[in-house]
Amino acid sequence: MASVDFAHVSKRFGEDVVAVDDFTLTVRDGEFLILVGPSGCGKTTLLRMVAGLEEVSEGEIHIGDTRVNDLPPTDRDIAMVFQNYALYPHMTVYDNLVFPLRQKRMHKDDARARVREVARLLGIDELLGRKPRALSGGQRQRVAIGRALVREPQVFLMDEPLSNLDAKLRVQMRAELISLHKRLGITTIYVTHDQTEAMTLGDRVVVLRSGVVQQTDVPERLYRHPANMFVGGFIGSPAMNFLEGRIEQDGLALGEARVELPESVRRRLARRAGDVVVGVRPEDFVLSANGAAIQAAVEITEALGPETLAHLRAQGLRIAHLGERAGKSEDEQSSELSDTVVVRFDSNTAIRTGEQIRLMVNGERVQLFDPASGDSLLAR
Repeated sequence: MASVDFAHVSKRFGEDVVAVDDFTLTVRDGEFLILVGPSGCGKTTLLRMVAGLEEVSEGEIHIGDTRVNDLPPTDRDIAMVFQNYALYPHMTVYDNLVFPLRQKRMHKDDARARVREVARLLGIDELLGRKPRALSGGQRQRVAIGRALVREPQVFLMDEPLSNLDAKLRVQMRAELISLHKRLGITTIYVTHDQTEAMTLGDRVVVLRSGVVQQTDVPERLYRHPANMFVGGFIGSPAMNFLEGRIEQDGLALGEARVELPESVRRRLARRAGDVVVGVRPEDFVLSANGAAIQAAVEITEALGPETLAHLRAQGLRIAHLGERAGKSEDEQSSELSDTVVVRFDSNTAIRTGEQIRLMVNGERVQLFDPASGDSLLAR
């Protein structure tokens, strides 16, 4: 096993396209690191540079103590699991697994023992005589992981390995990957666009946007303390609600409602007044019987078993959209705005379509952002 060090790594395609911009990070020995972000954010390009499938335009990548910029993929002691499994269709499962060991000229008996050990570990020992076309999606993915495991690499690279599986199987495979990593402790860099995978699998998560790191942190801090509106909106499902608010002497104003902020937050905002963007997670609203609450009409409800999502049209509130002020005219901004928020209730709360309700916001959980830059005002 080994650490992976990125030092000011950039990747350019031609003169105009910057896929990765000045990426610096150390993936610790034995860590499970997630690269997450929307399509085109640079996460797969980063993975391919570690693998040696893309050249580094600027900066350096080290695996352990070895600078690998100029090493061919076969000399980097890494193993990669692809989105499409990349199994040889004409070979049996056994032959797919043993193939990288034959390339390394491992003794036949040692290779056979290694394949059977990995097959037992992944629960595919009864499939060794089959060909990939006779396997389910989950079984193929296990074989793809097994083919990487038999090499005993220093670093595992995984490029959206679960994206072709159905929802139930993805949940099962996530649990199996977590268990596998705990047993083996192989340094792993895992690419996904699925923020649920990112939050459940990663020791740390790197959120990328347009090739630039937005935040690197443990999943809980990403969720509760996003560095900016992009991270707050990308991490979490349903997404964080962004509301236009105002810091006043007596606290935080949200339309006609007032939000009581913790003393620690009030001290940090002591010298600031005026407009802010207020980030509220769907679960951080509470029903209110009285007081200066947010009045809202229930437009849509989604019953999801243990919880209900309610889409509300709130009176006196404006939704603040990410990038709303980034070079757009007032007419363009106005056309994008609505007064709909999403609120999460437990299934025991009776919420009906068409009902009028009153809400308060949990001031202990709100996030505040600069309306011009989108950066958090509370980031530590």
